[in-house]
Amino acid sequence: MKRTSTCWGSFLLFGFLIFAAYTVHAQIDKRLSVQGLLKKASGVAVNDGTYTITFKLYDQETGGTALWSDALQTEVSSGIYSATLGRAGNTLDALAFDQMYYLGVTVGSSEITPRTPLTSAPYSLSLVGTTNKFPSSGAVRADSARVVTSLAVGKDFPTTHTVVALGGYLARGGTPGANGVNNNGYAFEGNSGDKDSGLFSTSDGRVSLYANNAEVLAATPGAATAAGSLSTNSLAINSTGNLSYNGQGTWRLVATDYFEGGDDNGWQYSNPDPSSSAGAWKNAVAGSATPVNYGDVAGWVIRPGNNDQVFKKQFNPGGSFNYIKVVFKFFAIGNWDQGDAASAGFAAFSNNSSGSDIRIGWDWHPQFHSGTYNYDNDTFRAAGNFDSTPANYSDQWTTGEIIGRHSGAFWLFFGYANNENADGENFAVGGIEIWVK
Repeated sequence: MKRTSTCWGSFLLFGFLIFAAYTVHAQIDKRLSVQGLLKKASGVAVNDGTYTITFKLYDQETGGTALWSDALQTEVSSGIYSATLGRAGNTLDALAFDQMYYLGVTVGSSEITPRTPLTSAPYSLSLVGTTNKFPSSGAVRADSARVVTSLAVGKDFPTTHTVVALGGYLARGGTPGANGVNNNGYAFEGNSGDKDSGLFSTSDGRVSLYANNAEVLAATPGAATAAGSLSTNSLAINSTGNLSYNGQGTWRLVATDYFEGGDDNGWQYSNPDPSSSAGAWKNAVAGSATPVNYGDVAGWVIRPGNNDQVFKKQFNPGGSFNYIKVVFKFFAIGNWDQGDAASAGFAAFSNNSSGSDIRIGWDWHPQFHSGTYNYDNDTFRAAGNFDSTPANYSDQWTTGEIIGRHSGAFWLFFGYANNENADGENFAVGGIEIWVK
């Protein structure tokens, strides 16, 4: 591509008035072709021969210091001379050509005035314009750019992708806005898209997927949330927390009470009414449960101070569900008496703490090991005893499960029905898990 500029100037040389015309070409190897016409004051061309002509480039029309200069032995024929600026050893590489330059020409000791501006050829107007700048070095500035086939940044041209880059990409953070009006993030078009679906960073430490200007998935350090449902093959997790596999609902764990470190996990107890035999299940809450550590394997439990007390706690799982399942360990402390039909542990549901609609879903009459067959000996009793009260009676537990059809909040009860009064035999509860589906 050439830049062509023709301008006229005059200078006084050897007492004669000379006129010069210049045509300037910008080539890809950063050379300028300069042409001019030297005439005497009479209008007659100067004599043929070789003249020393000094060429200088300025960034000012008058005054200033030359940015580049070179003195060339130039052949003149019929007054016309041609010269190429930017020879080896005195290149134009230091000039970015991203601004207006002025050419000064000196023959002898006088520089032609005025200096000639390096005006643009028609096609070069797109290289250095008002806002578009395509210098020979440095940053390229363009209002917009279109790559027809492929674009490579720091790498060879791609063969399988339209754009390939050696480094990473940066996009402005923020929400996409309807139809991508905010011009943020990484959006998509095509497939009838409207440029507001893609990857966006809506705040520091938050990366979100948007679809039609709605956030559907957000990820922050340590957490990810979905506005709708997540599915993979036959497994789906919806926005209410339900889990399904092959289209069937699956139990999901929503709460655990393991009482580790002595935490009562919000469990409370009710005392029996001494004036009646109705039991503690219907009475008001009297205090917080007491956790006890039974050590390895048996673990932490809550144990009542009186075997007639009843444990109570309300649960309110999130999301939607229609069924409740409670898994727990129920402990018989002191090996409840053989043949005592009244000694039984129980677990129950209710809609309130008073148990006005109590539903017993599980009970247990443990076998009397210490009085049965070859277990009837002190060695076995001592080995199986992990609660010191009463001593020398083997303690035991079973894993219980209670399932009910219910949605929403509910109360869970644990108790021990007996006719032993407070004789040291007791119960405990631990390892409680709440599941819903």
